[in-house]
Amino acid sequence: KTPRAVMAMRFMNGLTQLISALADPKGLKIVAETLGFQHLDLEVTVPRVCVFRDAIVELLQVELGSRFTPKAKQGWCTFLNYAGGSFIYIRVTFADRLKMLTASWAVANKKAKEEHSVEAGEEHADDAEVASTGDEGTGSFVKPRAQLVADAGGKTTNSSWGLKLGMGKKSGSGSGSKGNLSGSFSEEARDFRNTTVPTTYDEMFMFNAAVMGFGGAAWMHEVLASFDTIVTNVANSYRLQEECDVLSLRIAKYRGTINLGEYRAVMLASLRSLCKDWGSLHEVAWSWLWDNVERMIKALMGKPAAQQLALGKFFGSLDEQSLGLIRRELFAKFFLLAPAGQDYFKQSSTRLHFIADKLVAMTLEMYKEPRRMVEDISALGLRHVGYGIPTDLFGPFVTAFVQVIRMLTQDDAAEEAFRWSLSLISRIMTRVINEGSTIVMRAINANSGKQLKTAVGCAPRGKRSLWMLNVQVGTQSISPLMWAIETGSLEAAKAIVSDLLTIRADRDRYYFGMDILFERHPDIIKRLCLDAPGLLPTLFDGLIWRSRTSDNGQRRVNYYIKHLVQDADGGVSKSTEWITENSDPKIVCHPIVAMATDMIWNRVAFRTFLLGKAWFLFTLILFVLSQSILNHLKAYEQVNDATATPASSRGHRLLASESGSSSISGDANSGSELQV
Repeated sequence: KTPRAVMAMRFMNGLTQLISALADPKGLKIVAETLGFQHLDLEVTVPRVCVFRDAIVELLQVELGSRFTPKAKQGWCTFLNYAGGSFIYIRVTFADRLKMLTASWAVANKKAKEEHSVEAGEEHADDAEVASTGDEGTGSFVKPRAQLVADAGGKTTNSSWGLKLGMGKKSGSGSGSKGNLSGSFSEEARDFRNTTVPTTYDEMFMFNAAVMGFGGAAWMHEVLASFDTIVTNVANSYRLQEECDVLSLRIAKYRGTINLGEYRAVMLASLRSLCKDWGSLHEVAWSWLWDNVERMIKALMGKPAAQQLALGKFFGSLDEQSLGLIRRELFAKFFLLAPAGQDYFKQSSTRLHFIADKLVAMTLEMYKEPRRMVEDISALGLRHVGYGIPTDLFGPFVTAFVQVIRMLTQDDAAEEAFRWSLSLISRIMTRVINEGSTIVMRAINANSGKQLKTAVGCAPRGKRSLWMLNVQVGTQSISPLMWAIETGSLEAAKAIVSDLLTIRADRDRYYFGMDILFERHPDIIKRLCLDAPGLLPTLFDGLIWRSRTSDNGQRRVNYYIKHLVQDADGGVSKSTEWITENSDPKIVCHPIVAMATDMIWNRVAFRTFLLGKAWFLFTLILFVLSQSILNHLKAYEQVNDATATPASSRGHRLLASESGSSSISGDANSGSELQV
């Protein structure tokens, strides 16, 4: 079940979206459909809608009193009836179809997911203290999706079909990439020595594309790369439209004829091979999905190239005076449309001018390199999550920017190209902010340790650490802990560190976030030394466990010094070096630091140090003997013996100095000065 705090945040976000779209009937329909698809797993009925409507209206009436007029009550009843009716309609019309799509897609990709789960389990099998095998999820930290994709070369596949047919290669842009992909499709498809049977949708699709004669259709690789996102977000109209818009930009980089019907044929053939219970209902559902996708892509077919040309020509004609006008007028118009935006743009004029110039460049880069720009915009959106930027400011910002561009050109094509590109950027940013705005990030923005404890209190035991260490949106991720440290929210950061290093028990299973913390941030001590040295005592205190009971007047104490001694690769940790460079005597004297350094010295460094200084000690003893003892022999000893011995000692010293010791010169007998 979803925690109450999370559900409350989702409810308010959905209600705000509906109310904000009331003035736009088409936009309201899209929002209602999107929310309706998200409620497919709930049994929405007329009686339940009435109960929900009456509860909301009664709450408003109690809170507002006389200000809640009969007309306002009627408006709220009409509004909630419309929302509830749309949810019921979507459930009756599309529920079975969407469930069939989800189930068959899971079957088509089941093998790959199982293999990935096994590999992930082997990687974190040693994390026994925090691993969870129950319904609460996993307690070990999972790598960000971007890192997993990068490690796998862009695709996770264990079959030779993916490697043979170019599944692990990144497609470029233009005719060059087309030729390379076409060659890999056609040449490797003729290699009949490969007898491995494709077991996943990607592998089966590549095999069928080669067999059916579509090996030269390199654009299919772009559709295939986005198809998982399309299928998983079929119930989200906003997300589906965004993905199709980005896909149309990527497809536009390929020359030649693009027949989207070819992808349908290969798609259906691949799914029939993978789904054993395939029937006519599956055929209808998947055909309906592709019809919607094809309609969205065809609406933009041929436009990106012309829009890129028109926008590039317009930007090329701008002089420094025109750019200065954009920098000045953009924020002036934006603040008029949305005065609340002034609270979030408190930087200097130079910084605001930089933001305006960067946005101008991003609109054109979106046409040139859509894949890279989506990644960059997603990363930027996650940073805006940390800034706490409201998503309702993006609409006025886009409007203000388009108004400024309209002042500089009469070319409708350039204006439309700029508007469409900036709108797509704002949609991506809005989605990333909505998906990344967790209750933990909101507590960090408020810099409240109390709110953060309340937020993570809703998390399952096995996922509690992940809530504080990783917010994942697509292929990009952000660490709430690092963001709190970088932005100076030290109260929230202290609460996160304390919570992570608290040992919790659930029957016979224990949870301790130490390994997850150092796995996510191996340089956490370095970052704290540089940005938040006041949190180092909190971190080190959490690495010490003291028993609450005593035995014969003594208490058991556990020191968790593994990550202070050894790094993730098995080498020597640099923690001691970072602590030394920090030059804080209180930190150096902390019990956990003293324990770690003493163990390193006694068990590793002491013996090596002595062996390295053995020759120096030998020459030092020899020097002391020759200068302090042998020079003071009794006067009645023979002169020959008294002079021969110091000479022998000097010979040994000279030999030692040639092999790396200090050079010593002077006459020992005469007591002359020594020069080192």
